[in-house]
Amino acid sequence: MFDLDCCIGFLTNVQAKKLSDAFNNRLSDRGITRVQWITMYYLNKYKTLTQMELADKLNIKPSSVVRLMDRMERDNYIQRLKNPEDRRSYNLTLSEEGKKFWSEVEGEGEIMNKIFTENISQEDLEVFKRVLEQMVENTK
Repeated sequence: MFDLDCCIGFLTNVQAKKLSDAFNNRLSDRGITRVQWITMYYLNKYKTLTQMELADKLNIKPSSVVRLMDRMERDNYIQRLKNPEDRRSYNLTLSEEGKKFWSEVEGEGEIMNKIFTENISQEDLEVFKRVLEQMVENTK
């Protein structure tokens, strides 16, 4: 008989949620969420992204990106600029205030990664990554 508590997909989801919550808890003192931090990471890395490109990177629906951008624009972290190649879309960039704030919080990702991987060998981490990739590949 199927046992959900032993289902690898369910277990992976539950544990990933706990890791996400831990990162959110750490960032809450800074006044941002994990998703906002990830957004700032990508905007810092790529300088400019369309809303669709950001939705793809965040693996969320474009409508969710609009709400996220509304909040981040209200907090002066990002700017939405009309896309000169497509008037229906916007290019997203970090504002000057967003760049300054990013420089204060960017190290949080590395700190959390160190916490998450403490006492786990590099070999085990490589196996873990390969197994996750294979699980995703199995769904195709």
